[in-house]
Amino acid sequence: MMNRDNEAATAVACRNRGGNPGPWLVRIAVFLCLLVILSGCAPKIYNVNMRYEPTKVIRPAVTDGRKYSLTVASFTDQRKMEDTLLIGRVIKSNGTPIPILPRYVKPTDAVAAALRELLSKSGYAVAPDRPTWDLNEATIRPAWGTILVGGTIDVLDVTCVETLTMKRYTAKARLTLIFADVQKKKIFYRLVSDSSSSLDHVFLSEARLESQINGVLSDAIERALEGPETGRQIREAVKP
Repeated sequence: MMNRDNEAATAVACRNRGGNPGPWLVRIAVFLCLLVILSGCAPKIYNVNMRYEPTKVIRPAVTDGRKYSLTVASFTDQRKMEDTLLIGRVIKSNGTPIPILPRYVKPTDAVAAALRELLSKSGYAVAPDRPTWDLNEATIRPAWGTILVGGTIDVLDVTCVETLTMKRYTAKARLTLIFADVQKKKIFYRLVSDSSSSLDHVFLSEARLESQINGVLSDAIERALEGPETGRQIREAVKP
């Protein structure tokens, strides 16, 4: 008798709320199943294509940059981490970290390629050589042209923290650029440039991870070359 009373009370309560609880229970069950399926389908790793993507209109160098032959060396990775192929992580809603790696080239080569492309767009003559330089003056080789450009990766990271309703992307880059006179085997200019960004979005995708890391990388090297100082230093270095 008591069970019948409880059932009747439940039915009345459901009618008072506007209907049968069955469809709501089904929707909740489907939602939970989708969460489980999506969690199970999460990739073991994310890969992004690191490259230069202009963030602004690139203006040619004030002087005729074609007169100066620049050779860009592979960068030195000085990030304090065991695996320097790693460029970030996706933190799933359950706390699980998933690594983000470059798809085609190592970060040290990707940064050098981005700088090489920007220098070319800025009007400088960029040699096709891609030497490895340890940033010491004594190891500069005469075959490396007129001006040698190298540097260090101090910070390079993209992170996405995932919740059930939102994905927060953050990216940051800090690069040290070093310019050297090849024939004199002398470093004449150093500068540090950095950039950061953040984005909130409802979806997680490799395309957005790629856009964020390329955005800060491109912005950092653009900041290093914009303004008159870098061009002036190069002109002074090659004066007879």
